[in-house]
Amino acid sequence: MIFFGELYLRSTRPFLDDKVSAAEVAYLNKHVVRRSKGPVLDVGCGHGRHLRGLQNRKQRVFGVDFDPLSLEEIRDAAAVTRGDFFHLPFADNSLGAAYSWYNTVFTFEDVQQRPLLREIIRCIKPGGYLLLQCSNKHVAAAQPISRYDGLLPDGTHLFEECTYSPERGRDELTRRLKLRDGRIMEAQFFIRYYEVEELKAMLSELGCDFAWVHGGVDERAPTKETAEVIIGVQKRG
Repeated sequence: MIFFGELYLRSTRPFLDDKVSAAEVAYLNKHVVRRSKGPVLDVGCGHGRHLRGLQNRKQRVFGVDFDPLSLEEIRDAAAVTRGDFFHLPFADNSLGAAYSWYNTVFTFEDVQQRPLLREIIRCIKPGGYLLLQCSNKHVAAAQPISRYDGLLPDGTHLFEECTYSPERGRDELTRRLKLRDGRIMEAQFFIRYYEVEELKAMLSELGCDFAWVHGGVDERAPTKETAEVIIGVQKRG
């Protein structure tokens, strides 16, 4: 079974409350939407927890995802399309900016990383911005094995085991849900982590200049202890 879809929605949403989403929306509005001189794309918009809060703004904000179940939850509130991240259905230089949150673009193999980022950047106008949010590699490495075993608010039982691979620079996870009706859903997936300097170098190779890096939506400087890294770059041209 793939990780996204019902398994993702049921197991992830309980940990992303409205307060967290509102703070992230405020950050995205300040650093992406207001900077943009054209449409803004949410790459991996999922069920639209950011898109909902970014509607009714001066700038058009819409989303793309490949999970039809998640997209059905946001179609009533925002423009979204189902698409392959490696072949986005947008013309060259047609977007004012793009963003991707929650490690979305870092769940692919290393050989796929540059082609994926290159495709997103292709769609952004020269001078436009790309924002990427990811978890902090040092935090993951400091906890090489972790588990969660407990009940979610709806009575679903969640078990997750996570192992950090220093050789591959990624967390490798197994997530299993047992629903109240007896159904069991299970999938394996991974999250690839990069150092900030690695990200800067990769994005520079793809035609972008570094603009900012934060260790959270409060705009703190990233350290080895901050849970996340948010990097912004500007497309050259």
